[in-house]
Amino acid sequence: MHKFFYGNRILFLVTLLLILPVLLTLYMMHIIKNSELSILEHQKAKLNQAAYLLDQNLAGSLDNYLAEQGLAGKTREEKIVAIGNYVNEKINHVKREYPEVHIGLYYEPLHVFYDGTARFDENFSLRRKKAFEETMSQRKSLVQNLGPEEGGVIEIYRPFTRNGKVEGVIRSAEYLSEVGYYGKRRHIEMIAYSAIAAVVLTGFGGAIYIFRDLVMQVRFIRQGLKTLEEDLSRTMPEAHGELGEIVEGINGFARRIAELNLYTETMLAVIDEAIVVVNAGGEVVLANNLARELFALPEGFKGRMMGELFSGNSPLLSYLERTLKEEKAFRDLMLNWSNGDKSPRQLLLSILPLKTASGELLGAVINCRDLTERMQLEEKVRRQERLAALGKLVTGVAHEIRNPLTSISCYIQHWMQNKQPSTQALATIQREITRLDYIVEQLLYFAKPAEARLFQRDLNVLIRELTEFFQEMYQGKYNLLLDLEADLPPVWMDAEQMERAVVNIIFNAIQAMPEGGTISISTAYLPGRQRVALTIADTGCGIPKENLAHLFTPFYSTRPKGTGLGLAIAYEIVQAHGGQIEVESEVGRGTKFTIYLRT
Repeated sequence: MHKFFYGNRILFLVTLLLILPVLLTLYMMHIIKNSELSILEHQKAKLNQAAYLLDQNLAGSLDNYLAEQGLAGKTREEKIVAIGNYVNEKINHVKREYPEVHIGLYYEPLHVFYDGTARFDENFSLRRKKAFEETMSQRKSLVQNLGPEEGGVIEIYRPFTRNGKVEGVIRSAEYLSEVGYYGKRRHIEMIAYSAIAAVVLTGFGGAIYIFRDLVMQVRFIRQGLKTLEEDLSRTMPEAHGELGEIVEGINGFARRIAELNLYTETMLAVIDEAIVVVNAGGEVVLANNLARELFALPEGFKGRMMGELFSGNSPLLSYLERTLKEEKAFRDLMLNWSNGDKSPRQLLLSILPLKTASGELLGAVINCRDLTERMQLEEKVRRQERLAALGKLVTGVAHEIRNPLTSISCYIQHWMQNKQPSTQALATIQREITRLDYIVEQLLYFAKPAEARLFQRDLNVLIRELTEFFQEMYQGKYNLLLDLEADLPPVWMDAEQMERAVVNIIFNAIQAMPEGGTISISTAYLPGRQRVALTIADTGCGIPKENLAHLFTPFYSTRPKGTGLGLAIAYEIVQAHGGQIEVESEVGRGTKFTIYLRT
């Protein structure tokens, strides 16, 4: 029971300080209310009795009294005085028995109110007049409670009925202040408030004691938490009771955090990616060994601003600032990183906002993967693949070059025999030489494409410039329809190479529509894939399904004079950009190429 003693004390004081005063207040208010009602009912009964006594003393009808006294022909003033002497005598008789009661009679035929005094003029208010009229019309008693807190009055209006006719109204009233009603109620209230104050003071004193004890325990826990903040291995000393349970829970929590920190540090040490964690203000909170080595972080980097550790023109800082301000995530960004005298590195950068479960921004996580060796290996593999492909291309190249060379050789032999070249022969030789030059140029580009220099560019601008060129060249024959998404994010691309790839695809569409047609070009952002999609569709003859698998193979062409290098080069360019190219086609309805590029 000792370990729960502190909680029982708090529960007891809460009960004493809150529940008991409330209950006591409700009880005392109930007593006050009942006392008030009891006094009021007593006063009403006394007023009814006084009115009844006056009604009994006035045995006959006042109308008959006037006739019996021979006053029927007298003036109104004479009638008022005559009846006033008679009625006031009866009123004063009742007042001797009920001295605290104000009693009187309103005689309706003469419109006068008698109250035991010599005042026979109109000595009543409009409120009383209204009460007189209401009592006479309803032919039943009326009770009214009027007046402020310290000047209240109770009135009883009783109809004065004789021979079935209501001749007037008997009014009996009593002022509560005159009978000590408010003094009795204040006495009861004083007792109630004194009891409530005693309970509240007792509870308040106990609360001060408990609060002081609670403050001392909170200070003990706060000091222990400061110690744990500096070193999780320094646990808090044991304590007793509920405080002991809290200390034990804090120590267990600290041990658990220390274990998690050890697991985290071990995991970050063996992971092959550089990880840096910053808070919402841009201060470094955590960095693993690979990040320290890759970014050359100095000793004591924790708590320092990222702007102090990196140069101001570093693109990494600009992305980090946007993440912290806009809470925007950046994924799979290619970054050229140079660290001192070391050779530049190719990094795959991702920066993600770090938020709580409620959505509050805590900071950001910087994740970098060094792709330098991987990209070098991939380049070697691609080079070997190109060399292997070149071996397969020898037959195609020999076939493409042999025909022009044969024509040139025949015409040269003809010149040697005739000693004079013809105009037709020269034109044919020039055409075949141009064809050879084009084949060699395309072949060299495919064998070793220029290195892609990637920058963030607006794809919509590139498409608009290309379509203007094609509209000028093929005005009237082909319809170019553009559907470019507004606010399209920039993509990583080499504008010159991407222009070549798009031109090759558009030329392929034009060659599929010799009689004219429509080319539709659209762009769209795909948030789920962090990619921008470029779609080029035509209404040409389409491609059979069996030919789709060989569409990007060099020197594969279904057209008599096609070299089969245009789409192969477009494919190589998109691959060099880290993108994808897909094709859909249906014979007789057209073909659609879709290129996916990184944002």
